[in-house]
Amino acid sequence: MLAAVQASLSFSAPASGLPSRVAAPTTRAADPSMCGILATVNSKLSPEALRLQTLTLQRLIRHRGPDGSGINLIENSDGTCSAIAHERLAIVDPLAGNQPLYSKDRKLSLAINGEIYNHKELRAEINDESKFRTNSDCEPVVHLYEQIGHEVASKLDGDFAFVIVDEVSGEVYAARDPIGVNSLYWGTGLDGATWFSSEAKALVTGGCINIEMFPPGYYYSSKNAHVDNGLTRFYNPAWFDVAAATGPIDLPRIRDTFMTAVKKRMMADVPYGVLLSPGSTRRSAPRSSRARSGSATCNRATRAISRSSSLSPLGSTAALISPRPRWWLSSSVPSTTASRSPCRRVSMPSPT
Repeated sequence: MLAAVQASLSFSAPASGLPSRVAAPTTRAADPSMCGILATVNSKLSPEALRLQTLTLQRLIRHRGPDGSGINLIENSDGTCSAIAHERLAIVDPLAGNQPLYSKDRKLSLAINGEIYNHKELRAEINDESKFRTNSDCEPVVHLYEQIGHEVASKLDGDFAFVIVDEVSGEVYAARDPIGVNSLYWGTGLDGATWFSSEAKALVTGGCINIEMFPPGYYYSSKNAHVDNGLTRFYNPAWFDVAAATGPIDLPRIRDTFMTAVKKRMMADVPYGVLLSPGSTRRSAPRSSRARSGSATCNRATRAISRSSSLSPLGSTAALISPRPRWWLSSSVPSTTASRSPCRRVSMPSPT
């Protein structure tokens, strides 16, 4: 299946257990990059202590977001405090889209790891254009939540994991995309606070108990915490029931759906690429990309991919195409390569 990659890729091999035919990399590949979120809600710590704790634990997910960090501290009316933090990989509106993102009155704060493909359509539904401060694909989420409440998750087309904190009501709203593309964990702090994080290690280090994976296709509202642990399923497609599969196979529809899926994942203000597993999609996806855009571009993530054939233990194929030379793919590339074609195709054979 196609995995549209807008995150830095790591092809580093494990320290041991490699097949004898596969040489371990001579240099360590870059850490994977994607946005990361961390939130602690209704903590009994003092504002100063909670801020320090959050900043310290943020370091554990900093590898996910090389382009910026942000934190918002909220002092609640009941004497508790909340903190919402973000580590950013800039994809859309790299200059202005830093997080947390806020409502116009700054009473709602949002930290999100995601890509919202229908953000332009959602932006048109917001009743006040002056609310927007950025062109980020994620900013419509906070304004739409202010406008329609809990139904916001069901309106999103994309992959996402996010937390919204309401400074006035104290409500916490969190949601994860239907398939679970973006990771999200939650747990309970020793002081009764509710925690959310893109990676479980921040919760473990913070001393949380009852750490669980946040279920895909659900949203959480602290207002409904007394019912089903506050969780509500927002994604209920008919195909969840196999009895709905009554029609014959529709190959033209499959093709059109595939092309549409490729096209919407090419949304970016930075170079991008395609990561493919061996199979029928590895030729069709790059062709779909070229057909839709006229050319495809390399993801910033390809900085982590060396031209050395030693980085081949994962057995996948990456199609890397760039509209212009980007010689930061490898720091060891000599200057004489500037005359070569900017197009690259790196094949990584499976170990035998």
